[in-house]
Amino acid sequence: AAASSAVYGVLSDSGYPYRPRALDQAMADQVFDKYIETLDGNRQFFLQSDIDGFTPLRAQVSGAIRSGRTAMADQMFAIYKQRAAERIAHARGLLAGEPDFTVVERYDYDREEAAWAANTAELDEIWRKSVKNDWLRLRLAGKQGADIRTALDKRYAALLKSINGLKGEDVFALFLNAYTDAIDPHTQYMTPRSAENFNQAMSLSLEGIGAQLQRQDDVVVIREIIPGGPAALDGTLQPGDRIVGVGQGREGAIEDVIGWRIDDVVAKIRGKPDTQVKLEY
Repeated sequence: AAASSAVYGVLSDSGYPYRPRALDQAMADQVFDKYIETLDGNRQFFLQSDIDGFTPLRAQVSGAIRSGRTAMADQMFAIYKQRAAERIAHARGLLAGEPDFTVVERYDYDREEAAWAANTAELDEIWRKSVKNDWLRLRLAGKQGADIRTALDKRYAALLKSINGLKGEDVFALFLNAYTDAIDPHTQYMTPRSAENFNQAMSLSLEGIGAQLQRQDDVVVIREIIPGGPAALDGTLQPGDRIVGVGQGREGAIEDVIGWRIDDVVAKIRGKPDTQVKLEY
């Protein structure tokens, strides 16, 4: 609440911005539309009935930003999360079969200007073509049926896990950034974690192990060792190693990090220069 009120005070109720804009209803409508675009910019999750159901919430936008009581944004995100789970389950179910490539049909990949689906049958058709397109791309890349099915199932499962992994502060940031973007596209609200990472990068107060990480399934994996970094000088870690535990310092206990978000694992690994981190992999 304090963060939202402070952002409003700076952007709409002060002389700080070079182009201050009052948070009137026109501005609130813009924020509302940008938030929906942030959640479902390609119009493949929400139904028209969902959008209609959100309409009364437009009047709550300015009050939510001023007060920081953003329950209306949480309410909209909850519907998005539900629809995403339904759509991804449907997409994974389609993988039991194989697309019919003897049918001549068109798939419109960019749906930003498309109408919202009127019912689940329309969404089913959109996702049928989407899965078919994904399948075709992998086939053209040389993969065969079983490998395509496995790869797409993992892709869709990872998408759902990413959505389910969003925390309350992440949803708050999505909503508040719809507001800051409406003020100016180069203005952004940072969560405490994002601000901490930014400040650390600017001050060089913390260091990492010198490796690029990525998430695969439930674990963080070493993608690349950066030449000259601590991991390269040590020589123990190799690309493909799966990090399952992290401990800080010589005596720090190893903490299991399976299932953690990648930014939480990175925060656990980072430390002050010349200190030690222990990895279990």
